Formats: sequence, C-alpha cells, structure tokens
Amino acid sequence: MATKGSDGQNKSSSEYKRTVRKYLREHGEVASKGELRAGTDVPAWYITQLASQDTFYTSLNHNSEYVASKHVVGHRSTHDGFWRPEVDDGIAVFHRKETTKATLKHLAFTRPSGLTTPEANDLLGRRCYRPLQKLAEQDEVHAADRRDTTVYVHSWPSRRDDQLTQRETDQPTDITPDNPAEDGYLYRDELVATFLSVAVSQIQSIPPERAAALVLRQFEGDSFDALERRLRRNHSFREALEYTEPEDVPDGTSLWRAFDDLQPEELRNCLQSMCGELLADHEHAGEFIVIDGTHIAAWANTREEIENGDVEGASWGKHEGSFYGYKVFLVVDAASELPVAITMETGKRNDTAAFEPLIEDFEERYGTDDLQAALADAGFDSQDNREFCQEELDCPLLTAINPRRSSSLKQIRDDIKELFKEREDEFDSPYEALEELPQQLLSDYGVEAGSVEETYIFQAIKERMHRHLRAGVERVFSRLKSFTGLDRVRARKEANVETHVVLSAVALVAASLTAKRYDKPGLIRSPSRLI
Repeated sequence: MATKGSDGQNKSSSEYKRTVRKYLREHGEVASKGELRAGTDVPAWYITQLASQDTFYTSLNHNSEYVASKHVVGHRSTHDGFWRPEVDDGIAVFHRKETTKATLKHLAFTRPSGLTTPEANDLLGRRCYRPLQKLAEQDEVHAADRRDTTVYVHSWPSRRDDQLTQRETDQPTDITPDNPAEDGYLYRDELVATFLSVAVSQIQSIPPERAAALVLRQFEGDSFDALERRLRRNHSFREALEYTEPEDVPDGTSLWRAFDDLQPEELRNCLQSMCGELLADHEHAGEFIVIDGTHIAAWANTREEIENGDVEGASWGKHEGSFYGYKVFLVVDAASELPVAITMETGKRNDTAAFEPLIEDFEERYGTDDLQAALADAGFDSQDNREFCQEELDCPLLTAINPRRSSSLKQIRDDIKELFKEREDEFDSPYEALEELPQQLLSDYGVEAGSVEETYIFQAIKERMHRHLRAGVERVFSRLKSFTGLDRVRARKEANVETHVVLSAVALVAASLTAKRYDKPGLIRSPSRLI
C-alpha cells in the first residue's frame, strides 16, 4: 500500500519501517519520537502510530515517548521480560508484553510472591496504582491485603495462596535476640522438680520420679549404679523427687529397668509440653523452623560386632565422612533455639527420606499458623520435600541447592554464592538478587519468568537471605552433645538408643524451662551454668 509522505512523495509503510529501524540501529537501538521526527523523513502520523506496528515497542514510562524494535527488546531483555536502556530522560522501560496492562497482569501472575504497587512503580518506572486497581476491578488479577499493603496475585486460588505464602519471606529476617546478661546459676534439683511437674501428667510407662532421675542422668553421664549413689547422697535431689529417705531411692537395676521401659513417645509428649510453655512467651516463636541432622556412633566394642551388624538398628552411613551408627534429625524453632521435634533413623537413611516423618511429627504437635518458612541444608533439597512442606505446613521449604542434582544447578548455586559475597549479603528482596544474576546464564538454561526453574532459583536466593537463621540448629546440636550426652550412647537395643536420643532433647529443654520459671532469662538458651 502506498501512502503520501510529508515531502509529497509516495512511500510505502515498509519503507518507513526500514527507515525507523536504521535510525534505531545507528543510535543505540532506542530513540525518542521527537528524535525520529527530527532525524528522519518519516511522517509524524506514522511515528505517532508506532505502538500499533508489529515491529516496534514504545516505552512503558515517559508517556510512551521512546521507541525500540521488538527484536532488540526480545534479545536484550532480562529473564523477566524487561529492557531498561539509558536515555536523555533517565531510563526508558520496555517489556516483552508491550503494554502497561499486559505487563502488570503478567507480573502479578508470574512473580513468585505477587506484586505490590510500589514494586510495580519501580519496575515500570511510572505510577501503576490506577492500572492495577482497574485490573482487580475487572477480575483479571486478585487483590489481597497483607500487612497493611495490597498484593496483586494470580486469579486462581491455588496459585494465589502460594504467592501470598511466599510474600512472607521476601524480606531478610533477623529474629535472633541479643544474648542477655547471665543470671547466676541453674540448680539441678530445680531442674529435676521442673521436669517432674511436667512428667506426672505425661509419663505412664514408669513412675514419673524415675523418669526425672533419668533426665538428671543425661547431664551426669552416670552409670545406673552411680545414679543411685548420687541420689542417695544428695538430700536436695531426693526432696525434689519426693524420696523421703535414702532407702527410698531405687537401686541401679531398677533404674536401668525404668530406662528400658520408658516410652520415647511419652518423652516427646513432655518435650511438646515444655516447648509449648516456652514458645508461648517468645515474640518471634513459630515464624521459622530449621531442619537438620547429625550422626551418632553406635556403642560397639569390637570391629567384628560392627562388620557382623550385631548392633540393632545401626548401619554404615555418610555424614562428615563414614560412620557406623544412627542419624538424629531435629526441627528447631529458629527464634528460641529449642529442639521442638526429634527423630532417629539408621545411619544409612537418606536425609530426604527422613524428612516426611519428622515434619509429620512436628505438624501434629504444634500450631503452624504463624509459620513463614522451613529452612534446611542441601541434603533435604528435592521437589518432593518442597511440595510436601507446602502441603503439610502451608509454608515454603527453603533449602540450599544440592549441586549433585545437575551441573546447571551447581553453576547457579556458585553464581548466587558469589553474588551474595560481593554484596556482603545485603539484598532487600530476592527480586533484587535475581535481577543481578547473569541473565545469559538464566537464558542458557531456559529459565523463563514464572517457570518452575525461576521459582527454584528464587527459593535458593531466599534461602541465602535467611541462611543466618540456620546457624541456630548447629548450636542446638552442640549443646545436646556437650551438655546432655547425645553422642554418648551406652545402649545397643534400638528402642533404648531412641530413648537416649529423646531424653537428651528433653533434658536440654527442661533446663530452658527451669530458667524461665525461675526468672533467669540469660540461661534459657544454654545450661552452661547448671550446678
């Protein structure tokens, strides 16, 4: 089709198109409409209608003043579809979805944690309140109120719920309180009395006072005969356990039988009860949990016993090298650093396989309404675990990337690590970090906005932003081993080993509860001043 040019000559639209493309190539691939009018013979009416052409985009900001070819925007845009070249007025913003409405709807649908008006303003370089509000009024996106702000998310309820859950962990969180001043000492007889007050309603398999004596034994590492002698000699222990005379103290054999009969599930009930009392008074309790595992060696006298598999429930496994024994898995409340759930598996059990029973036990015992995320190391990195956590706890599982899963994930993990090192871990949101990842790397691996792969990388970035919370579980394992003898197993029957493991956690939390009840907050997190 021929059209009348401003110079009076007949020219076709294709010629005008070629002229504009040539001008853009010669001027950094972006130009204002004013520059096109002044620098070409293309008529003003054609330049005004560039947005309707199938070859060009106009900018989302600056009142659509800037022009770029679709080909260039498509090749130079970041993984989320934006290209932001510098222009005379600052930054021109283009997006592969072309229009403001289509771009905002795309972002609300594909961003893992939705879109707020301030975020949209920053992304598009213009005010977006009215177009977002109009999309919501037309039911093209859903508007949800969260923490005094409106979040625009997917219109499907299942996608919407996932996005709103993700929103909870978009900001780096510091919930670790300063260590308060020490408050003197904790006393063992007070600890025994504290645990006994819980045990009387939870322990049915043995007399509660014998269970309290076994908790005391965890701190001492005594044999059962030595425990008997300690209780007989110490008046304050006997008084706490309600033994009137030394002769009332059970002998070593009776104490061993009590240990053999004690049910780990009853101990877990005690743990739940004590943790519940402690968590109720903590401002940030229940917001983040950390899952991790450690190994403990089996009690075996000879190499032959190990090679013949004579120790019930023990097996060869790998954790910081090879070992023969068991794996202990914890759920730790990140804010209070309390071991709220504990399980034991054979040494060869994979971390991923142990995840579901641990989470199920935690979910059955504690409310998860305030839970924002579960954190774990690369050993728990699997899509099945993430889906199970979301379904069971209604929160995301943020794990480090397991580089053994694929070479591309290893490269992404290394790039994220380097990026956080360069920025000294200072990112205000995961989107900020995602924007700074090498875009060529993302496109090489076919990572598109809103895809499973982007969500995976997004989760890995968020894990990095919250990684400091994971240090708490290592401190808990250290306290369990240092103070309550977690790794000092003196039993071979699998059920007795489990009893020992859960008793270690119970003893540690009993010390914390004692510190709370006796108004010594500086001693709640560690029994280092127990006498």
